[in-house]
Amino acid sequence: MSTSVPVSFHARVRQQIRDDALDAAYRVVEERGWEALRMTALATAVGVSRQTLYKEFGSKEQLGEALVLREAQRFIDGVSKEIQQHSGVLAAIEASLRFVLHHTTTNPLLRAILSSTLEGADDTLLPLITTGSESLLVLARQVMREHITSRAPELAPEDVETTADALVRLLISHILLPLDDQETTVRRLTRLAARGLRL
Repeated sequence: MSTSVPVSFHARVRQQIRDDALDAAYRVVEERGWEALRMTALATAVGVSRQTLYKEFGSKEQLGEALVLREAQRFIDGVSKEIQQHSGVLAAIEASLRFVLHHTTTNPLLRAILSSTLEGADDTLLPLITTGSESLLVLARQVMREHITSRAPELAPEDVETTADALVRLLISHILLPLDDQETTVRRLTRLAARGLRL
């Protein structure tokens, strides 16, 4: 008599493999850069076959996107926790901008991405946090929009959408190519938000 394995068990095993692979990939990127990551070596480190790893992620690029999005979600959770301490729209925006600019300078994954890009490597994760990762931009814009709307539901939705999008894109631009010190950037982007929201 055969016994079937519960679906939940398979799901837990698959999630564990996924988490282990992303953790191992994070360590490689942090220590040696994205270009040093090899799927075969990663599969060995995780203790699964190369085929299993490709079945889970599809390609190295898709693994990279999953890695960036996981880190982004953790980061956004931190931003949300920080700005929940502020009830005013502009105070919340200012706090979120300051948090992001401060913590991106100490984030190992982001540092590795920027470092490999500045060194001229062809195989980098940079496209995943800029034009190549629409999902990341959508996630960040959604969080910004929700925080603004929850504090000032009377604001015009179009103004909120446009301002949230502009803030996210400009913030990424300042992270990649800082032209001013962090406090100057925070002040300028907060003023821009105030104008965009007509506050």
